[in-house]
Amino acid sequence: MAIYKDFALIYQQGPYLQFSQNLADTILPDYLTELGFEPKDILDVACGEGSFAVAMSKQGFQVTGIDQSSAMIELARKRALKAEENVQFMVEDMRSMSFEACFDLVTCIFDSLNYMLTVRDLQSAFRCAYQALRPGGFYIFDMNTIYGLAVDWMRQETYIQNEGEDFIEIHRQSFDYENQVASMQITIFVKEGSQWERIDETHLERGYPIADLQFLLHETGFEIAGMYGRLSKRSELQTTSPRVWFVARRPA
Repeated sequence: MAIYKDFALIYQQGPYLQFSQNLADTILPDYLTELGFEPKDILDVACGEGSFAVAMSKQGFQVTGIDQSSAMIELARKRALKAEENVQFMVEDMRSMSFEACFDLVTCIFDSLNYMLTVRDLQSAFRCAYQALRPGGFYIFDMNTIYGLAVDWMRQETYIQNEGEDFIEIHRQSFDYENQVASMQITIFVKEGSQWERIDETHLERGYPIADLQFLLHETGFEIAGMYGRLSKRSELQTTSPRVWFVARRPA
């Protein structure tokens, strides 16, 4: 079963959106200013329901968003229409998108790349991002670290992530140490009239050693311009950092 097919509507009501909103409002614009980089067009990979893409469009960027989930893309298009923002959204797979030197900046946020469960898939995603960039362009993404998945995620193995009058979202998590893969079982109960419908999805995220990520980026052709534990504070990556931010550049 494809993930986010039924979860999409609940996802857009959850706390997830604050992450992308903060990034679009201040964190990324401030960082781009610090870099002295002024992109005109952005490709947002794994754009989800479009909150980040639409927020960046409001700031004057020309934005294209792609996601593998058609349900998410439908919500993204509705968001852009409501905001009266001209964002192009398409159903595309980050491992096979065929853009050629079309963008100044490629983003992939909220640990979307952790969904690449094999090195081959991750390298394909990196190569497609590289090809989509114009020379001199930047690729900015974040990923959960192995520590983040194995320790931070496991601090609370079962919990209520989000709830409203007509739904409740429950997460149960486990970690496969041999394969470095975290499993998140999402169960949602949605009220339909007098009945409650149950939705189940399984989300898998793989953690990668930092050295492996660096190697794959270099192998793809990228220069690593920055690596942080938190992009907002430009903080140095620590062994206990739950997340890593990479800023990679396609050489001019």
